[in-house]
Amino acid sequence: MNYRTLITMFALGAAALSTSPAPARAQCRPEDIFCAELRIGPAQPPPVLVAPPPPVVVAPPPVVYVQPAPPPPPPVVILQAPPPPPPPQVFISPPPPPRVVYQPPPPVYIQAQPRRVTRYELVPAFDMGLHFNLAGLRMENAQMGGVQGAFRIRPAEFFAVDLGLGGFVGDSLAYGVDRGGARWEMPLTADFLFFFNPQHAFQFYALVGVGVSYAEQELSGRRVRALGYLGGEAGLGVEWRLSRHFALNLDVRGFLRQHVGDDGPEFVRQNADGTLQSTDLSGGAYGTMGLTVYFGP
Repeated sequence: MNYRTLITMFALGAAALSTSPAPARAQCRPEDIFCAELRIGPAQPPPVLVAPPPPVVVAPPPVVYVQPAPPPPPPVVILQAPPPPPPPQVFISPPPPPRVVYQPPPPVYIQAQPRRVTRYELVPAFDMGLHFNLAGLRMENAQMGGVQGAFRIRPAEFFAVDLGLGGFVGDSLAYGVDRGGARWEMPLTADFLFFFNPQHAFQFYALVGVGVSYAEQELSGRRVRALGYLGGEAGLGVEWRLSRHFALNLDVRGFLRQHVGDDGPEFVRQNADGTLQSTDLSGGAYGTMGLTVYFGP
C-alpha cells in the first residue's frame, strides 16, 4: 500500500463521518479508527456522494540536467621535424705528462780558501788608543836612549795620528872644540801613520811627522848649554794586532832638524888649517819598539 491509497482511505472516512446521523455517531467509540453506518436497500434515498478532494500529488523535485561544459578543444599540435641528434661527444684524453727524472748535478768540490776577517774584528772604522815605546837614538855627536808616549787617533782604518812626547838621556861624543858630556832631550812630535793593509793582523805602515825638541848639553867646566830644535822625521814600521785592544809596534825613523836660537851655531869644527867650520843642521836615526792599547768604541 503506497501513500496515495492511504490518503484516499482517510478522505473517504472523513466524508462518511460528516454524513452519518447523530445516533450512528453515538455508536462509535473513541478508540475506533474507522466508524461508519451502512444501510442497505432502497427504503432510504441514496446518499449524496460527495466527490473526494482531488488527490494531492506531491510532484518530485524536477531533475535538472546540467549540461556539462564542452571539453576544451584539443591542443593544436604542430608537428615539427625532430631536431637533429647532437653530434657524438668525442673525449680526447690528454697525453700523459712527460716523465721528468731529476738528476742532481754532480758535486762541485771547491777548495776552501782561508779568508781573513780581521778588518772587521780587529780594526774598526774609528779607533783611539795610547802608544808607548822604547827608543834608541844615534846622532853624529851623541847617542841616547829613552821612552816615548803618544795619544793615537785612528779616524780611518788606514790612517792614524800620533801626538807624542818623549824623554832621552845619553852622552855627547864630541861637541865643538870641547869634549862631549852628558846630554838629555825632550821631543814633542806629531806623526801621521799610513797603514798599507789594515785588514790583516800584521799591518805595515809608513809615517811622516814634524816636531820640536828641547835639549841641554853639558860642556867642559860643568857648563850647560840649552838648545832648541825644529825638524821633521819619516820612517817605516809594522803593527802586530794581537787583539781588538792590544797591538805591538816596531819601526825605524830618520830625522833632520835645525838648531834655532841666538846662542851661536851648534856645531863648530876646526879644520886642519886652523880655520873653524860651524853649522846648525843635524840629523840622525832611531828605532822604536813598543805597544798600543786601543780603547775606542
